[in-house]
Amino acid sequence: MPEGRPAIPAELRRRVLVEAGHRCAIPTCRRHPVDIEHIDDWSTVREHRFENLIALCPTCHRRKGSGPDQIDRKALRQYKTNLGVLNYRYGDTERRLIEVFANMPERGK
Repeated sequence: MPEGRPAIPAELRRRVLVEAGHRCAIPTCRRHPVDIEHIDDWSTVREHRFENLIALCPTCHRRKGSGPDQIDRKALRQYKTNLGVLNYRYGDTERRLIEVFANMPERGK
């Protein structure tokens, strides 16, 4: 990690990973393991915000850029939006119920 750049907080990393199902956010890829990447470069924004973070496999991470055959920021924002639509297809009541079940202790523990 570059000097002076704070690590992405663990809870924020977890949210980004869960959003993408712990796989690459590019729908035709979906590989794992993944890196957490800033859509707008860290050197420009100098902050870690959920809306600006996306999970990418190392191959797709290397393809981020503005040249031909690269994944540009506009496309990354669209992929991020698509993940939001998929993840928030449930209403508030359904999401709360899913969170309750997700946070229940496992049987026998």
